[in-house]
Amino acid sequence: MTKLTNDMYTIFDRDEFSFKKLKEQYSEEEIAQIKVQFKDVWQIWKEVNLNISQQLPKFAKVHVESWTNGWNLRNHYWASYRLNTLADKSPCIGVMLDKKQLQVYLMFQHYKSEKRGDTPDQYNELLTDIPIWAKNRVTQNWYLWDKNDMEFTDHLPLQEYLTNLEKQKSFNLEAGKTSFLLGKFAFRDRDHVSNMEDFILDGIKQLLPLYKRLEN
Repeated sequence: MTKLTNDMYTIFDRDEFSFKKLKEQYSEEEIAQIKVQFKDVWQIWKEVNLNISQQLPKFAKVHVESWTNGWNLRNHYWASYRLNTLADKSPCIGVMLDKKQLQVYLMFQHYKSEKRGDTPDQYNELLTDIPIWAKNRVTQNWYLWDKNDMEFTDHLPLQEYLTNLEKQKSFNLEAGKTSFLLGKFAFRDRDHVSNMEDFILDGIKQLLPLYKRLEN
């Protein structure tokens, strides 16, 4: 059981993530301390996701993105989960922590998708299943957005998508040009997460019926 603390958010409270730029602003000792802070939170993040992966026997091993890409600190931490049956496909369930929120969401990973032999159009067919999937679910803190939405912009609440047919039609049209994302959020300074493993696992399990439709 891992509590999501404000300290885990605050490492991302900075304007600069480039090592080159950081070296212009900080001493070597200060940069070393920043790296320690980022890596400490990342170690917690990695452990949380490895703990979750052990509870998902039908999934391939979780991919936990590194805390740096070599040139920059990450401005968020990310992990992806894929069913064994879809391990070589583009759709996955992503989990992300940034300065604003913790997210668990279904997505189409465009990176290297041409090598996986599937397309966003195939994935976007799931949009027609969302109203059925959402029946009898608690929709609070669930949102939809498309690939071109900026990370920190406000997204479309799922409840609004379900009840406003004009917005639903407009969203589907726009998302159809790229791909849609659907996820559960916990917001900084608003939503208390005492158990990150439970929060993420619940999101994955709720998304699973929709995700599994891609096996067909």
